Amino acid sequence: MPKSNAQQRALIVGAGIAGLTTAWWLERAGWDVRVVEKAPSFREGGYMIDFFGPGHEVARRMGLLPALERWRAPISSVTSVDSRGRRRSEISTAAYEAVADGVISLLRGDLASVIRDDVRAPVRYGTTVSAVDDGLVTFSDGTSGEFDLVVGADGVHSRVRELVFGPSFVRYLGHHVAAFSVRDAALSERIGYRYQMLTVPHRMIGCYAVRDGATAALMLCRAPSAEVPADPAAALRTRFGDLGWVTPSLLSVVPQDVYYDEVSQVDMPVWHRGKVVLVGDACGAVSLFAGHGASLAMAGACVLAEELSSGFDGAFVRYQARMKPAVERTQEFGRRFIGWMAPSSAWRISVRDLVFRLSGLPVVRRLVRGSLVPDVDGVLTPA
Repeated sequence: MPKSNAQQRALIVGAGIAGLTTAWWLERAGWDVRVVEKAPSFREGGYMIDFFGPGHEVARRMGLLPALERWRAPISSVTSVDSRGRRRSEISTAAYEAVADGVISLLRGDLASVIRDDVRAPVRYGTTVSAVDDGLVTFSDGTSGEFDLVVGADGVHSRVRELVFGPSFVRYLGHHVAAFSVRDAALSERIGYRYQMLTVPHRMIGCYAVRDGATAALMLCRAPSAEVPADPAAALRTRFGDLGWVTPSLLSVVPQDVYYDEVSQVDMPVWHRGKVVLVGDACGAVSLFAGHGASLAMAGACVLAEELSSGFDGAFVRYQARMKPAVERTQEFGRRFIGWMAPSSAWRISVRDLVFRLSGLPVVRRLVRGSLVPDVDGVLTPA
């Protein structure tokens, strides 16, 4: 990529996967990159993701695959259990990898950490933006700066998007999600290196052992309002307290700072204005139901940098033209997949479990690839 922008300054708002990947590509193209992040420190952990598709190719181009392999979670299967922890059905990792080429299962925070370790620009934590006037930015601490490029990579609840484009564009998908980790050796041994999940209509709990004797948990439930409760830990105890299996143990140790959020998508007609452009979830969140958010975030960052290297004029238009179709396809897939990840009836749960049990058959694998893996290819130019 030509280094023709040596004197140009770029501000990236958000130090997640999208923001850090954008920083990586821009600084190697010669930009003077600054990164700010609202959180007080780097966000570790998060929930498990299956990382493949165009993001995997971007990571290869960045030379990060060996580091990502070191963080690969040794998950052997995805197992559906009943309220007593008895296995209902199971899909092996081998069967899943047959429909998701090159997949690496790892914690979202581990992917971000690998990228961060290869980014040169320091991150200014505990800081966001309070005003954006094209390239003139005022920060939450009262300081300001002038930039040639402002990248909003600050997620579903993007402050940059709100300031520049307005408060709409978020589509609530009717569910809340929580994720946290607990250090409990006995629980970790009980769960093992399998993704085990208990599903009842409109609610799901998933658990998996991670390193150092810890267990990560993901909780998903239907909620009539997008509004997040003031006390998420108490809300989880209320909404999941009647379930069996390991639920009582998990609810007894839910941290007060648990990650808790609405499940939403972001649907915008235009991702850019003036010197401001959005990447990742800020402009095209696909939701937990669709997956692929991390992969598309990395692809979007790479595509944006590629188009900027061809000239600033028209770069944002070309970037959006390449990325938006894949985002829209994945969003549509996510809306269809709600009924299988968070089934509304015992019948749907039974059908999903049947697919798991038959996953070793080639015909079922083709069905899974066609119906459960979104089409996100075709956004990257050949390396």
